[in-house]
Amino acid sequence: MRLLLLGGALLALSASFIGCNEQKKDDDKADEEKGEKKSKKDKKEKKDKASASSEATASSPPAKDAPPAQTQTAAATATVIDAPPPVPPGTIDVTKPNIGTPEKPVTSPTQQSYAMGTIKPVADSCANAHVILTQAPESVGLDYDWKYSRQAMLANQQYRVVDGTPTGTGQVSFQVHQADASMNKAFVLVANCADGVTCNHLAAMYKAIVKSSNPQVICGDLPAYLGPKKKSINLMAGGPNANLPAASDTISKCARMAACTIADKTDTTDDVGINCQKSPQSFKLECASRYPCAEVLACAK
Repeated sequence: MRLLLLGGALLALSASFIGCNEQKKDDDKADEEKGEKKSKKDKKEKKDKASASSEATASSPPAKDAPPAQTQTAAATATVIDAPPPVPPGTIDVTKPNIGTPEKPVTSPTQQSYAMGTIKPVADSCANAHVILTQAPESVGLDYDWKYSRQAMLANQQYRVVDGTPTGTGQVSFQVHQADASMNKAFVLVANCADGVTCNHLAAMYKAIVKSSNPQVICGDLPAYLGPKKKSINLMAGGPNANLPAASDTISKCARMAACTIADKTDTTDDVGINCQKSPQSFKLECASRYPCAEVLACAK
C-alpha cells in the first residue's frame, strides 16, 4: 500500500515538472518572437530616420558663409581679368604704334594715336577740308622738295596720296600756293581731304613730327592771302622706294629718322629731326634708307 502511494506521488511530481518545462519553452518562444519583432521595428525606425536626414540635407539651403559651388561649366568659361579689352573698330588705339605690325597694320587715320594738342579741329563730316601744313621762303623756288613733309607721309601710310580731288577717308592730295606780301610771298604747302576727320588727324601727325610747324585745319574755302594754286604735287610719286632718302641727303635722312621714331612713339617730346641735323654723327643715318619704318628702327638700335 505504501509503495502504491509513493509511486503515485512520484508520478504526479514528474507530470508537474514536465508541465513547467513546457510552459517555460512556450514563454521562451514568445519572448524570442517578441525580440525579433522589436529588432525589426528598431531597424525600420533607423532606416526611416536615415532617409529623413538625407532628404533634409538635400533640400536645405547652404549656410550663409559657405561659398557657392563652382560648376565645371562656369570654370571653363571664366576669362582672364588682366586681358585688355578689344578696341572697337574706327577708334583710336593709343597702345599701338602708328607704323603698325605685319599682323595689324595701321590702315586708316582713325587708327593713329597722334594727339591733337592745341590744333583746332574742324567737323569730321566737313566735305571740303584742308590743312595749311608749312611754308618755305620765296627764295627756294616753286619746285621746292618739301623733304620733311615727304618723309612724314612715307612713315604714315595710313594716308593715301592721290592726284586730283580726294574722294574717301584717308585720301590726301597736295598743292602749292604762293602767299601775298603779308607773308613775304612765301610758298605754302596745303593738303586737301575728302572729310574733316582725315585732315584733323593729318594735322596732328604733322605737328608731332615737325615740331616747329603750326598746321591749321580749315573747312571750306582757303584764306584769300594764299592766292590761287600754283601747282599740284604728289609727295609719294613713284611709290615708297622712290621716296627714300638719297645717300648724300642728310636732311631727308634726318627727316626719316624723326618720322619713323615718332610714328612708333607718338609721345616723343624731343625734336629728333633738328637734333639730327645739328649732330648727324650721333645718329645711324645709314638706317634711314631702309624700308619700312620697322626696319629703320631695328637698324638704329
